[in-house]
Amino acid sequence: MTSIWYEIFPVTLSSQQAVLIEPFSDDLHPPWLIPHQPMLHPNTLVVEQLMAFFGLVFEPDRTIVHSTSWRYEAASDQLILTYLVVLPQGDWLNRWTVSERIAVKPVGAISMLHGDHLAPPHHIGRMHVLAHALDHLAHLYTYDPAIQHVLEPAWHEILRLRSPKAAGYVEKPG
Repeated sequence: MTSIWYEIFPVTLSSQQAVLIEPFSDDLHPPWLIPHQPMLHPNTLVVEQLMAFFGLVFEPDRTIVHSTSWRYEAASDQLILTYLVVLPQGDWLNRWTVSERIAVKPVGAISMLHGDHLAPPHHIGRMHVLAHALDHLAHLYTYDPAIQHVLEPAWHEILRLRSPKAAGYVEKPG
């Protein structure tokens, strides 16, 4: 039976660069992958997980939590719903890195993979998923007042370099 999982990509800024935040561990399991819980909205579960891990760093008025994509992984029979989480920058990042609570990975110039006209790519890596999520955030920033209000100004230049992409159906005028 297909299982449903939620994959979280928490990012923030460090020295004007986007960084991916991962829990510091030697665990072989992918970070930020949580199983679906029946009768619980995915967004609720993701926010609860973030609040439990980040505590006071998770500031609801300054954090973006947005579902950006889904994919099916045939090898594990998993449907994975991806969430991008944009946390506010701050000195917490350095403290948590030094104390080995988290590890950070500079995002850099990552790009998406494209499938063909009938199917997605055969294998989609985590950084390709993150690239799609950032492209989606760039798109949201062009029209979504809530995203525009919460997103820190330092993100504007990073997103300007991304290619805005819609997720899901977009009706074309005409």
